[in-house]
Amino acid sequence: MGDLDHFCVKCLAAGDEEAFVALYGKYHKKVYFTALKLLQSDETAKDITQTVFMKIWEHRLTLDPNGNFAAYLHTVCRNAIFDEFKRASLDEDLKTELQQFSSETDEDDDFREKYYRLLDEAIAKLPPQRRAVFEACRLRRQSYDQVARKMNIARSTVQDHIVKANKFIRDYVREHGDVFLLILCAVVLGI
Repeated sequence: MGDLDHFCVKCLAAGDEEAFVALYGKYHKKVYFTALKLLQSDETAKDITQTVFMKIWEHRLTLDPNGNFAAYLHTVCRNAIFDEFKRASLDEDLKTELQQFSSETDEDDDFREKYYRLLDEAIAKLPPQRRAVFEACRLRRQSYDQVARKMNIARSTVQDHIVKANKFIRDYVREHGDVFLLILCAVVLGI
């Protein structure tokens, strides 16, 4: 590890935000292009990059200044990419199961009505800005960057709204619906 990395990791472990910015500046493109190469999605690669550096920041107090930061970063990046592959694989399996289930049931219309009613109730209970962000990203499939520009807020704020909206909707559906409705929300909306 270079002297600059050693110094920055030592400062970061002490909570120095400027050291974090320096490490981000040095390594964020490498993380992004690694994720892009493996995942073939610009938006997902950006999300992985943000996730990786959020984990670095969250675990800054446990970083070893004498360790190899580039190797540690590579491990965090690799794990985030594997997690994304697992999530995508599970989503595909669930989508297949849901399609088979919906084609086999005569109660499809009742089920769909219950699902949309429950989802509408949960979305309506979100705070106004969070609801607007959620509807733009999840229902109209706009990117985080598009929504951030349109609403004049930071991309990280958009992501924070999505994370909190997803949790609220999951909890709401779990409380007011059944397991299958919860799975359907997870597959359809990615929550």
